[in-house]
Amino acid sequence: MEQVIHTVLEVGLEKPVKILQITDVHLTQTDPRDSAEQQAHMDKRREVFRRESGYVPHTPNEYFEEAFALAEELGAFPVVTGDVMDVYCLGNRDEFQRIAAGKDFLFTPGSHEFAEFCRAPVPGHQERYARTRPEVEAAFPQFNFTFDSRIIGGVNVITLDNSRDWFPEEVLTGLKAEAEKGLPMILFMHDPLTDHGLLRIREPHPLTLESEEVYRISDEVLAFIDSCPLVKATFAGHWHGEALHHTPAGVPVYITPGLFKGICRLIEIR
Repeated sequence: MEQVIHTVLEVGLEKPVKILQITDVHLTQTDPRDSAEQQAHMDKRREVFRRESGYVPHTPNEYFEEAFALAEELGAFPVVTGDVMDVYCLGNRDEFQRIAAGKDFLFTPGSHEFAEFCRAPVPGHQERYARTRPEVEAAFPQFNFTFDSRIIGGVNVITLDNSRDWFPEEVLTGLKAEAEKGLPMILFMHDPLTDHGLLRIREPHPLTLESEEVYRISDEVLAFIDSCPLVKATFAGHWHGEALHHTPAGVPVYITPGLFKGICRLIEIR
């Protein structure tokens, strides 16, 4: 691993808990069964990530395997926050399945998990998403893509899906139920809470527009996170760089660089 960012959270535990956040792996694996267009697209994308990473010595596949080995070595529970697959193709699906096999970790998706190509939305985008998402979820039945949680050493570790720049209603319901447990909550998602798309500061693409009811529920999720004293911190990826922001009420928003750069984050909760 080229860098392990170390973050310490003080929540009043008797014994420390360690989490290893892995995000934005961007596998670019292809298979002969993938279309010629997808294979050519992955060749171009592979070079994009090589340049962006500064030509690090290992592939995303190798860093992904190394990250799980590091988590085991450190006694840290892995949480993966999306964009493991750069696009959904058979090569990437099979590689993700191979590396994930037999490993215990939480996963929440990014938008790339459901994309056939890395392009701006085109006509039919919504329909393709509706077709692809069930297929991807069926390929990884060990994960709850929308909402999941795990109590580890007195900390409630929670994954939330915001891969489409909004939170679905199941996230709001789940958060309220988890808050009833009264434990400190650490939230993991793909898009950071300060992302302009999630906050609707940026003009959304017309082909990805949802109903106002969808956005109203998503805004309720944002308000709940910001007002719940049990939420101690949030962690995301998506931006491919490191940053720390805060919500209006002061909840930390940690943003972790992509694993394709050989970077992950060790979170020590005390």
